[in-house]
Amino acid sequence: MRTFWQTVLLCVIASCSGEDDPLRGAPELGTGDSSPSSVAFTVIASAADGLAQPRDLAFNPLRPDELWIINHDDDSMVIVFGTPGDGRTSEKRVDGYALHFMEQVTAIAFGQDQTTFGLPGTFGTCGESRNTYNGQAPPNDFTGPTLWSSDLSIFAKMNPNGLGSHLDMLHNTPLCMGIAHEADNRYWTFNGLAGSIDRYDFADDDGIGNDNHSDGLTWRFAEGQLGYVAGVPSHLVWDGRTSILYIADPGNQRVARLDGLSGTEGQLRNGFETPIRDMQGAVLEDVVPPGTLGRPSGLELKDDVLFVADNDTSRITAYDLDGQELNHLDTGLPPGSLGGLTFGSDEKLYFTDLVGHSVLRIDP
Repeated sequence: MRTFWQTVLLCVIASCSGEDDPLRGAPELGTGDSSPSSVAFTVIASAADGLAQPRDLAFNPLRPDELWIINHDDDSMVIVFGTPGDGRTSEKRVDGYALHFMEQVTAIAFGQDQTTFGLPGTFGTCGESRNTYNGQAPPNDFTGPTLWSSDLSIFAKMNPNGLGSHLDMLHNTPLCMGIAHEADNRYWTFNGLAGSIDRYDFADDDGIGNDNHSDGLTWRFAEGQLGYVAGVPSHLVWDGRTSILYIADPGNQRVARLDGLSGTEGQLRNGFETPIRDMQGAVLEDVVPPGTLGRPSGLELKDDVLFVADNDTSRITAYDLDGQELNHLDTGLPPGSLGGLTFGSDEKLYFTDLVGHSVLRIDP
């Protein structure tokens, strides 16, 4: 906590004007009056690059200037190369069996490097799907997170068995609205149908385009305590230092956190291909309490600061881990615009615009 005289000194330095205020945290959102004109927005990709309701995005840790953007409307991926610079190029890819493994894709998280076939790099996705094969069949809820290779010679290029290039899939999370990587091939997901957090372990990947997923594991936390809102991603962030999962919960207008080490295994219930282990007594609590936000969607954690994109107000707000606001930025975009957030190697914040079919960068 600052002393009185430290506060006075900082105020004198800033001329007590309220602009360029050093008392304000999260300068990634700017230091001006929080209006759209207080920062610059750089368009990184748009509909001209093939974006079609981009809901989430992530930088590839193996090639940090490579930005992967998932498209809900056509089950596709746009990869932007040389992202921080001015000479960006892009490529759009659709996997050979995207109508199942990437149907209505909503969230992406990069994972471990190790694979069974030697080429490093993986990522997970999940989608707002109840498995209709893009409307070709009635929903059967046989869907959940999918594991992929991030190798550019494999993803959406190989299709050895008619099932595309996926490496693995587990099927206990319909209406999957968010995903976060924990470690190895373990991921956390937001189950919109059950109102729960589902934790998965793919164990070993199944190779390229195969369909034996029987070694996977599923744990279900906080069933019925989270709120699904159709069309609004519910992104997740895993903090491996504390084993805390941060959750954008639009149905309850809050940001919550789940203690990933809490809870005990209860009833073992049937699931698709693999059983579901119900976790009883897990600790779920508010970070940003209900009613503070409209429809929190995008979520990112940087230096113990939570950045939250509100899909309802199109405002990005920074909070400390006790839920105290540090800064905010009004993007000026229409309601329903904001989805995923991520930081680049340039330390700047990138976000998806679902309505404008674009990805933007904040240049404070």
